[in-house]
Amino acid sequence: MKLSIPEMIALLLYAPGQTGKIGEEIRGKTKLMKLVFLLAKEEDLEKTLTEPTVFQPYKYGPFDARIYDAVEALKELGIVEEKAPPRINRLLDEDVDEAYDVDTVFRLTPKGISRVENLVKDVPHDIFRRISNIKTIHGSKPLVELLHYVYQRYPSFAVLSEANI
Repeated sequence: MKLSIPEMIALLLYAPGQTGKIGEEIRGKTKLMKLVFLLAKEEDLEKTLTEPTVFQPYKYGPFDARIYDAVEALKELGIVEEKAPPRINRLLDEDVDEAYDVDTVFRLTPKGISRVENLVKDVPHDIFRRISNIKTIHGSKPLVELLHYVYQRYPSFAVLSEANI
């Protein structure tokens, strides 16, 4: 079975993480990006995708703009919701790089949970287990620890990093 990038992201959001609860949220844009990267690289899910990811070195390690595009598509379909903290001072916030955001929360909507439950029935158990494995191992790590892990294992993706790791 081949998955689209949006389907893989939806499955990642649906998969249980460290708490074992289905639909555990993911905090932060950068964390979401790194988890998808690890799915492609460490769980070898790249070959199950309808189109390959195209990760490149960027400010906080591996980055593929299509991951954000996929999240936007899922939001438009009402499958994913993104909650960002309110911006108190717009002038100060302009200096804050959104990619390093750790407060934005991504989660499936009730509609999303229902849709992904149907998708899970069609996905081979091994693929869903690998997605859950990455979320369980890395999803609850503080962002700095996750970045450190990715940079150590994949140094070629850290060459443009602005993170002080």
